[in-house]
Order: sequence, then C-alpha cells, then structure tokens
Amino acid sequence: MPYATCRGTRIYYEVAGEGETILFAHGAGGNAAIWYQQVAWFSGKGFRCITFDHRTFARSPAPADSVSAPALRDDALAVLDAVGADKAHVVGQSMGGFTALRLALDAPQRVLSLTLSATPGGLPNPAPTESAANLTRSDENAGDGILRTMSRATLARPERVALYRAITAFNVDFRMTSLRALARDPVSLEAASALQCPVLFIAGAEDPLFPASLLASFVPHIPGARLVVVQGSGHSPYFEQPDTFNALLHAHVRGSVSH
Repeated sequence: MPYATCRGTRIYYEVAGEGETILFAHGAGGNAAIWYQQVAWFSGKGFRCITFDHRTFARSPAPADSVSAPALRDDALAVLDAVGADKAHVVGQSMGGFTALRLALDAPQRVLSLTLSATPGGLPNPAPTESAANLTRSDENAGDGILRTMSRATLARPERVALYRAITAFNVDFRMTSLRALARDPVSLEAASALQCPVLFIAGAEDPLFPASLLASFVPHIPGARLVVVQGSGHSPYFEQPDTFNALLHAHVRGSVSH
C-alpha cells in the first residue's frame, strides 16, 4: 500500500485515473474510501484522483494530539509530493475543508482550484448551530454523529446508511475531540480575500452543522467565489447527491483551467 510520510506519520493514499489531478480531503465521518462515487466518475473523465486517509483515520494511525490544521495541510502536501503532482484541484469536505483552505492559502502555487463542501474551513463562525457546538463535546462514534446531519431522503435509504457506517467503522483510532485543535488555527476573512484560485462553496440545503447561510456569508470576501446549494442533501452532498455534486465539481475544475 502506498504511503507518504509527514511529521513522523505515514499517510495512506490511493491514485486512480490519469490527467489533471484532483485531491480529495475527507471529513470526520470518512476516509479515502468515502470518495468512491467521485473517484469512479472523475477517473473515467480524464482526471487523476488522489484520495488519502487523514492522520488518525483508517490506515494513517497517529497520536490524537497530532491533529492540527497545519499538520493536515502538511499531510496533503506530502501526498501531492509522493505522487509527483506539482498542482491539483483541491476538494475539502467538512473537516477536510480545513486541510484544503490552509493548503490554498499557504501553498497557492500548488492549487489550481478550491472546492469547500459543507465547511467553513476555519473561517469565522461566530454563531455555531447547536449541532456544530455539540460536534466535538464527546468521542461518540463519528459515523453516527454525521449520519444525524444527513437529509431526510438519505436517512430513508437503509442501504446508504449501512454503507456510510461501514466505511466510518475503519476509523478505529480517530477521536472527535481531536477536532477541537482545528479551532486554534482560525483563518481570517482578510486572509481568505487573498486566495488566488477559483473558489466554489457547496452547501447542503438541510445541513444543520454548517448551513448555506453561513457559507454564503464568506462569498463576498473572496474574489470570484461562488456558492451552490444542493437540494435533498444534508451535511454530505458528495455522498448524498453524488450526481449533482460531481456535475458541480466538474464544471468548476473545467472552468478554472482558463484562469
């Protein structure tokens, strides 16, 4: 199995397809496997898809106290280096948005476009929803916690719920309380205004963690940024409405080629 090494941790990654690189950074309920609907679609359309397990997730065991936004950024950079990708379109879901945004800000020469799905990525959230405030209060199984943030349509499909739980079950070392460290490295709106790549926010219409209204508040501060709200989705548009998500992402990365 392929690994990159960063800060003494072995970071597991996978590669599928050939062409322009898309790096997918998963959220707290996932790991590299959770992107299967994106990898299958984009690898067949002329893209090289890179997925990886963040530190403490699945096949990237690490001490719980090693999680931080800079560490996640460096892990992603180590993966890009390991696969020989000078530049990539970067996609971050929820927790992975902290990885993606920090990568775009601190290594702008490596990022062709940025997609932030259901995430503030470290940008100000002055009035967290109750769901967001409760997110890191305990080490409850992350899969169960995230499942409660999905749409009514998703929760009505037991096979989808079972699949999500099965993928999340690989995260035997991850602790939700580790995510508290991400709040120690906030990103100011002023810093975000310096982003040099095309930025797309994707929100789930039923997301109780980071609602569309929060993500919409960031758009005026980032030159050229856009927000699209996905109907029939809660906190995980990529998993709940993959056809819509893939079409949005495809249009975004294709449009960024000319920038």
